[in-house]
Amino acid sequence: MNIALIDDQAQDLYSTQNFLENYIAQKFPQVLPTMQIETFMDVEKFLSTFEKNKFDLLIIDIFMTPINGIHAAQIIRSRDKSVSIMFLTNSEDYILEGYSVFAVGYFLKPLAENVAQFTKTFAHIFPKILENQKNLSVPVKGIDILIPFKKIWYIDIDSRHHLQIHLQEKSFSTTMPYEKCFDALKDDQRFLECYHRVIVNMDFIKFMDKDDFILQDGRKVPISQRKSKFAKLKYMSYLIAVSPANTL
Repeated sequence: MNIALIDDQAQDLYSTQNFLENYIAQKFPQVLPTMQIETFMDVEKFLSTFEKNKFDLLIIDIFMTPINGIHAAQIIRSRDKSVSIMFLTNSEDYILEGYSVFAVGYFLKPLAENVAQFTKTFAHIFPKILENQKNLSVPVKGIDILIPFKKIWYIDIDSRHHLQIHLQEKSFSTTMPYEKCFDALKDDQRFLECYHRVIVNMDFIKFMDKDDFILQDGRKVPISQRKSKFAKLKYMSYLIAVSPANTL
């Protein structure tokens, strides 16, 4: 779960971040291990780097300069039709205007003084956002955590025969059987079993050489001789399917 908070008031920004982190830790602990919250005080800088599918939830203050939250959301919607947007505001006067960009809700500031409204809204909205994601539920140290499909770089087995799920900046070891994991991923076109009990997310492949897939950060995922022809065809078909000419 990637969340962005955009507010040009530092105190409001960081109090919102702290409040949100504490609330999610108490009510939705299964998402914490893979959750990232990024904060932005400069709305123009945020918009200049914003990309489709980068975030799952945006929480935007309405009263900002030089671009207010409503205008920022209009720009965001022109680039990403599906990202969930919520507004922060000191007043409900502009809320109807906010729904013109298909916002899923709003919070009144400061959150610490509007706990009941925040809890009611977030408890209604957040499970729906999770449902719209594809997540792999895995046991890690006795706790079931949710790992979004889109964050998985590759999967393999470690020396203790435990399943290893590798993300960009961390890895998780789990007692989940490989077969159960494979069954959960096999119908998603991004994932390819390229070696015995090794699965790669083709979104993160930089190129393919003779014996390995080279990922965007330089890590190598092996390709077995037996699967080489199949892996090459599957990867080439995937590249054609996701090329700009074949996407909206």
